[in-house]
Amino acid sequence: MRKAFAIAFCLTTLVAGGALADDAACVAASEQSLTLRQSEKLHDALKQLAVCADPQCPAEVKEECSRRIVDIDNVMPTIILAAKDDAGNDLDAVKVSMDGASFAATLDGRPLSVDPGEHTFRFEVQGRSAVEKKLVIREGERDRRESIVIAVAPVPTAPSFWNAQRAIALIGGGAGVVSIGLGVMFGAFAISAQNQEKSDCSATSCLHFEQSVTDYNYAQMNATASTVMLIAGGLLAAGGIVLWFLAPRVHVAPMASAQTAGMSIGGEF
Repeated sequence: MRKAFAIAFCLTTLVAGGALADDAACVAASEQSLTLRQSEKLHDALKQLAVCADPQCPAEVKEECSRRIVDIDNVMPTIILAAKDDAGNDLDAVKVSMDGASFAATLDGRPLSVDPGEHTFRFEVQGRSAVEKKLVIREGERDRRESIVIAVAPVPTAPSFWNAQRAIALIGGGAGVVSIGLGVMFGAFAISAQNQEKSDCSATSCLHFEQSVTDYNYAQMNATASTVMLIAGGLLAAGGIVLWFLAPRVHVAPMASAQTAGMSIGGEF
């Protein structure tokens, strides 16, 4: 007899404890729904209200939550989205995301419920450029209609082989080669004049002093010209090669002002 009484007591305690736990969950869901409602998170508030409107909840809690569900349904905004192509034809196979989360897989003209507030909608159609639109949805706004145009995505075109950069590179490289050639020529003149100057005046005698001075000066002038031409030619040739292989990532544009003139070089590396 005592054993049967103890079993019955334990079962009663478990049932009562479960009821208390359920009642606490109902009350917590009701309170949470109020917080969400104040934050205009109406969809999340409805989820909590569905918990506290369950028939197992206390009658007063269930009735209050059921009443709030009706109130939120009456003010829940709805929006009807539509998309068209460039010719004005309707598009239905449109994937729509809202604030980065999936919102709709197709656009069939039916109203969609949205929480109040500012939202960013992104419309995507295969083969077309994605479109983003920011909308401010107001509480109680019903069947708001929004239509957007989704244009065909532009076909990328391959960059032309010949462009301004490569033309400048070719001109600069050619000028560098010519300059190097002139440098070699002036160098040969300098060597020839130097040899002539040595023949004019030997180590023991100088029979043609004036001519040797002329040959010496001529050799120095040609040597200087050779050095300048070789350096300039090397720089121009190197610049032309670099510009040729980096085009079209390098952009060259003329620069001019009242005081100066030149070129600006920029690009991506």
